[in-house]
Amino acid sequence: METTITQFIVENIFLFLPLVITGIIITILLCIISKKETSPEDEALASDYITIFSQPINIYLIIYFFIWITIFLIGLFSEFFIPTLINGAIAAIPLCLLLFINYKKRMKKVS
Repeated sequence: METTITQFIVENIFLFLPLVITGIIITILLCIISKKETSPEDEALASDYITIFSQPINIYLIIYFFIWITIFLIGLFSEFFIPTLINGAIAAIPLCLLLFINYKKRMKKVS
């Protein structure tokens, strides 16, 4: 039984070597035989904002918030209080950054 990842890779080098070589060959082939798209396509992009109580809110912010709340509640109901609080704080960083970026954009438009 292997004790480290390095020992596992060294002992199974004949398994990994063909996978790596195949990946490199496929990447080179795709770079050689690919052709550049010349006609620009106009994409109909929809807005990322929905209106709730006459306030435009980013839909990704809402989705991330609900995922964060769900994970937080599952962790609390599983009685993992300390890991849930620590990981919940770490996972809230992108949520806080999204709110901060939206706030800065709003303040920039006003002034």
